[in-house]
Parts: sequence; structure tokens; C-alpha cells
Amino acid sequence: MLIRKNISLDDKYLKKLQPLLDANDGNLSAAVRDTIEIADTALTYHKSIDEAIKFLKETPAKEELNDTIKNGENTIINRTMLEWLFRYTKGRLTEEELVNELINPFEISDMKELEDYLNQISKNYQWTIRTSIKCEDIHNPDSALLLLSNSTINSREFFAQLIAHFLARWKQLDVEHIFRRANSTQISFKKNLSVSQNETMPGIRKHFGYLDIICRELDDNTEFWTQLMYTYNVERYNLVTLHRNQFETFAAGEVPNPTKILERLCKQSVNEMALPDLLMYFRKMYLATQLVKNIEIGLKPGNESVTIFHDFKNERVINNLVEYFSNIFMEQGTPFVTISYSSMIVFRFYKEHEPADSSDLTEMEEFKEPDFFSKE
Repeated sequence: MLIRKNISLDDKYLKKLQPLLDANDGNLSAAVRDTIEIADTALTYHKSIDEAIKFLKETPAKEELNDTIKNGENTIINRTMLEWLFRYTKGRLTEEELVNELINPFEISDMKELEDYLNQISKNYQWTIRTSIKCEDIHNPDSALLLLSNSTINSREFFAQLIAHFLARWKQLDVEHIFRRANSTQISFKKNLSVSQNETMPGIRKHFGYLDIICRELDDNTEFWTQLMYTYNVERYNLVTLHRNQFETFAAGEVPNPTKILERLCKQSVNEMALPDLLMYFRKMYLATQLVKNIEIGLKPGNESVTIFHDFKNERVINNLVEYFSNIFMEQGTPFVTISYSSMIVFRFYKEHEPADSSDLTEMEEFKEPDFFSKE
């Protein structure tokens, strides 16, 4: 039975029907019948039109991915295993060759193209990561804001590192801040022209490569570092790390000057450092050496201080320790007074015209320090 009905179609729908009109020599009725057949078939296997459309849109990407799996370019990996790999490679930097393999620099000329490219490869690889980039100048930005959403935090972390490497290499942008949330990662970038293209940007090393040096050392000297960590663990960290030359000086009954070693680690002369910066470096370095039990610093302007807790009993050793640390602070140039007790050494700094008042320390001789490094 043939039923005739009038239908109204906007021009945009006629354009979508064009491939079917061409296949039916311009016969609109035949093109509509083919459209109905396609819709009926799609709804047979899907619950709704939207679900069917989504499936049809994703099918070409899946087919392309299947082709790359067949030719060996890609491989299938269990999602749980991939998540484990992402989690336990955090803190290590990705090599530039891998970055360029996933983000082809010759296909991208501006930040908008980069955003589209990243969303496309995420779709192609079924990563479900959504990328959004905001910046004022898409061609040569001085700053940029990157937002990664969906997927897991470890997947986003790996993806973010690739993008950060790319932006550092091709746009001279460095990571300024990272805000990590449950379902999104936001990264702000800022232009940094002080670092050559062959060097790793400091922000990238800080936020993404904080374990890189450690892991490289472990890979290169596995036996040494494994034994060292085992020894530290067995001895409950009751070991002291000193430069060989300093140990020799101490063994000879003299007190070495550790200033040069601290300067090499800080990459700056002590006498050029602001006192608060020096105190923070000092605390970080000497807690790592295990030479003392704990270090507390006070950074109130004009009233800076360092309180060192130790468990040495020999009075000569304690006096040598005071002289040892004093060498660093004398090199910096800010006047200070030193007060030493049986288990505590205090350095208090003051301005030239304001001699330090140590009266508030007179009650500290009975101080009993907590056991900071006790282990169950």
C-alpha cells in the first residue's frame, strides 16, 4: 500500500541526504526509504538515536586503531596494568623521541591546532582525556592554561608531561603551577627564554621529573645503591654522610669548612644568598647527611634562628660541630650568637646595630628533645 505524505526539510538536512540522493539518481523518496532502513538497523542494536549516532561516529576511529594493532604499530594492554605502569613511572621524564612520536610537531603550528590534535589522538587511542588550552596569542604565547579532564589522575599525569615537553621544546613555555583534582588537572605555563632548547625546563623537572636523577642513578649503580639503602634501613638511619675530604679533616682532629660543598649543591655563593634562603638550604642538606637529629629554623625578618638537635655526648665533638656549622654562617656575613647545650645548638642572627638578646634562652638547659627519628 502506497501512502503519500508531504514532509518539510531544511537545506541542511537535504545536504546530509545528498550521498543517498546521488546513489538513487536524485530520487528523494528512494533516499528517504534508505535513510529509514539505516535508522531501523541502527535502532535494532542500540537503545536510542543518540547512542546509535555516537557508535557510528566512534567506529572509524576504532577501525583505524584496529588497523594499527594488526600492523604492529600499537598493542592491546590491560587497563589495570597500564594504570600500574603510569603510577610507578611518575617522577621520571619522558624522552623527546617518544614525545615527538605521539605529538607530531610538523602537524601543529599554533595552540588551537595543538588542542584539536590532542583531543583527536586521545579519541583515537581511547584515552578519554579531554584537553582545553587557553592563551591570548595562539601563535607565540607568553603564558597558557592547560586543562585536562576525565580519565584517571595517573593517565592525565602522563599525558600532561608529554604536552609540557612539547610546549617547552617548541614554544619555550615552562610549567609554573599544577592544580590536581579528582577529575581534572590544571597546569599554568609561562614563557622562559633563559633555558636552552637542549636543557630541561626547571618547572618540568620539579613537577614531572623529581625522581629522574634518582632513578638514573639506581639504573647505573644498582648494586651500590641497593646495598646502601639496605644498610641504612638495617641501621635505622644511624649513619652519617660526609664528603671524603671532610671526613679526613675530622679524623685528623681538625674542623673542616663545609661552605664549598653547600655552594656546589645550591649552585650559588653563600655570601650572595639571602639569609632565609641559606637557612632553608642548610636545613635540607644537613638533615639528609644525618649528622644531626633535627633542625628547626626561624625565618622572622630580623630575628632568624637555627636550632640544631643532636645526640652527641662528647664535649669536644659538640664544640667541633659548633665550629663546623659556624664556618657557613660566618661566610654569609650576618652577625650571630651561638648557644650550646648538651643536646642542642642554637644560632641566633641579628642586625649589626641590634645585638641579639639571648636572655630568652637561659631557661633552655633542661630542654629534652623529642625522639624525631625513632622507628617502631
